[in-house]
Amino acid sequence: MPKSLLQPFLAACALLISVSVMAQTVTDVPLSDADVKIKSAAQNAAQNAAQSAASEAAKKLPTAEEIAAERARLERMRAALAAERAALEQYKADLVRRQQEAAAAEAKAKADAAAKAAVEKAAAEKAVGSAGSVPPPAKDDPVSAKTLSPEELQRQRQLAIERAKAIEKAIATQKAADAKKKAAAASTPQTTSPKDKDVATMKLRRTTQNKVRYVHLRDVAVNYGLTFAYTKNKANKVSGAVIYDKTRKAVFSATYRDGIVNGVQVYFLYPMLIKNSEPYISEVDFLTCLDPLLRYKTPVKLGMKTIMIDAGHGGSDPGAINGAHKEKVYTLQIAKRLQTQLEKLGFRVIMTRTGDTYPTLQERAALCKKYKPDLFISIHCNSSTNKTPAGIETYRAVPVGGTETKGSKVKTEKQSANEFDANNSRLAYEIQKGMLAATKGTDRGTRHQAIYVTGNATCPAVLVEVGYLSNEAEVKKIASPEYQNKIVSGILAGLAGYGSFLR
Repeated sequence: MPKSLLQPFLAACALLISVSVMAQTVTDVPLSDADVKIKSAAQNAAQNAAQSAASEAAKKLPTAEEIAAERARLERMRAALAAERAALEQYKADLVRRQQEAAAAEAKAKADAAAKAAVEKAAAEKAVGSAGSVPPPAKDDPVSAKTLSPEELQRQRQLAIERAKAIEKAIATQKAADAKKKAAAASTPQTTSPKDKDVATMKLRRTTQNKVRYVHLRDVAVNYGLTFAYTKNKANKVSGAVIYDKTRKAVFSATYRDGIVNGVQVYFLYPMLIKNSEPYISEVDFLTCLDPLLRYKTPVKLGMKTIMIDAGHGGSDPGAINGAHKEKVYTLQIAKRLQTQLEKLGFRVIMTRTGDTYPTLQERAALCKKYKPDLFISIHCNSSTNKTPAGIETYRAVPVGGTETKGSKVKTEKQSANEFDANNSRLAYEIQKGMLAATKGTDRGTRHQAIYVTGNATCPAVLVEVGYLSNEAEVKKIASPEYQNKIVSGILAGLAGYGSFLR
């Protein structure tokens, strides 16, 4: 009971006791009627006073809710105290860690200073020893300085001065080189790329459907350190899947062949397979399409010094036509602009045609085989009987075991370009990505098609459809030098991305 309620309660009890004693005492003496009335009135007054005091004391007693609130407050105080103790312990641990780090940094600084001093000393000794005009000091010279002539002494002093200057110059040169390296390291962003796994070492579950081998997409995600998730349609049914991390993302469809890899539309050889509620992609898609786009570096090191540019059509073959607009004219213009920019960058460029001539498809492939370029890029313009389609497409050879993007016949015969299936995919992806960024054109994806020049190339090869001549808005762009320069810039950006993939 709180102290504030205890005193009134005790007073009431004392009053009851005193009244009781008085009543007992009075009962031993005969009383008159007046005394009886007085006694009864006194007893009633005492009882009323005691009951009033008890009632007041009861009113001041804490309720169950107040007691619970007080307990909760105490628990919060205990929790706050525990948190403060934990924070104090963490602060102590951090303090110890910082002291250890400071000691380690100081030790490292001393070691670096010692190593730098050793380097400076070695550089100075090397500079002195290699300076042709500064002979090294004589060792075990039998001639005493006392026996030297004044002229010889002067010469020896001059040589000593020159040696000292050479040492100082070497030290200054080394310090300047160190400072330059440090500044370059500070200005260069430090990026680390995870090491790509060898496909042969990956543990992938496999299955076969309609004579096509598939690999488990969840296993693919695990081997690349990616997260897997299903995608669903409006009816909340599984429509595809996605694998992703902070820098890479690939989306697959369970109905169609087209997907999206790192923001670029990519046509796969087969749709994703859902079997026993588990996702699979075809093995040929994994090896020739997906792996090259998820990989940081190519496992096959190829050169990139000589590039063959093929301006589509020409001569008697005008290609697509829209009024006065002819495909053969624009492909040659773009090819020459690309040639100029590549040669400025130091590349060796070989053109399949430089004028309004028509090398046959076989002759173009023969040129590729003869000159053995590192890359082959064929430039074309698209066309359709429907005037609506517009945008950019990039084609590559069909891998063995795959099908054309708009076909179902499985390819069984190997071509020379199939030696570079992985590089073909990465080259097509990078060029498509670069052209989309430069032109802001519509992304119609990277595709597979049985094209003679790309299928029979002896190096990584792509065919680029820069736009639709049949689309009235797009043909005007393609005809303009400004847009052609954007196309060239996009191809150059794609080649730069592909080059980083090779290193």
